[in-house]
Amino acid sequence: MGTSKQFSGILVVLVTPLQADETLDEGALRSLLRRVLLARVHGVVVLGSAGEFAALTDDQKRAVIAVAAEEIDGRVPLIVGTGEPGTRRAVQMTHAAKSLGADAALVVPPYYYRPDTEAVLRYYRTVASEGGLPVLLYNIPFFTKVSLELDIVQTLAAEPGIVGIKDSSGNLRSFQELTSTVKSDGFSVVTGSDNTLFAQLVAGGDGCISPGANLVPDWFVELWEAMQHDRWAEAWELQLKIQALHRGIGFGTFPAGIKGALSLLGIGQNVMAAPNVPVTAKQMETIESTLHELGLLE
Repeated sequence: MGTSKQFSGILVVLVTPLQADETLDEGALRSLLRRVLLARVHGVVVLGSAGEFAALTDDQKRAVIAVAAEEIDGRVPLIVGTGEPGTRRAVQMTHAAKSLGADAALVVPPYYYRPDTEAVLRYYRTVASEGGLPVLLYNIPFFTKVSLELDIVQTLAAEPGIVGIKDSSGNLRSFQELTSTVKSDGFSVVTGSDNTLFAQLVAGGDGCISPGANLVPDWFVELWEAMQHDRWAEAWELQLKIQALHRGIGFGTFPAGIKGALSLLGIGQNVMAAPNVPVTAKQMETIESTLHELGLLE
């Protein structure tokens, strides 16, 4: 395992703002970065699921990383999603992320071919040994159809260069098994689920790679700080607000609702990377109503 805890707290996984022609909206990306940094998030992730990495071109990905690295300027860790269906592609993308200023790689398992356990282990060992960046495993079987089971994580947690896991399985029992068996000073266990953040911090989680923090980074940072100081009631109230937010924006293919909400807040446009489509006008009405009810729009 690694030698020190590297990743904890609220790590926001940014959406990738796009213009109407699906080119990168650099101005909106910079505005979003400045907004979350002002809220004192503990790290920034780009090209995760919320960043629509699987639908972007390689040139778009490199542009996103470069802008993020420039805006962050070393203030917090920059983690980049570099997972690919093929090992060589993942290594290449990880090298590119490092050259552009990334501090770590968030790596989904090799999807599409449904690899067996040995193939998954080889994939991660190769990316960790040849990619040039510390690797966080990313368990999100809903999208990848490949589940990083406990035995796989236990094996990989002992590998040099593998420093943590983002668990987006939504399974609290599995998360508890991770915190009780693989969490250490050198291996972080963070959730990817905003809706169970409170519970997963109670279960020993090191933090959250949060999509909802695009919209209200302050709520997430305040919840984290409340939990660190045993202010349970305050943290729970924030959790309830986060859940209400997600109920009111949970439309379309992720992260369509978040992008629609951000557009109402004046950050970017209601544009998704094809083939996915943005939320509808009727859905936007519900999202707008939710933002008003939660005091996020005047």
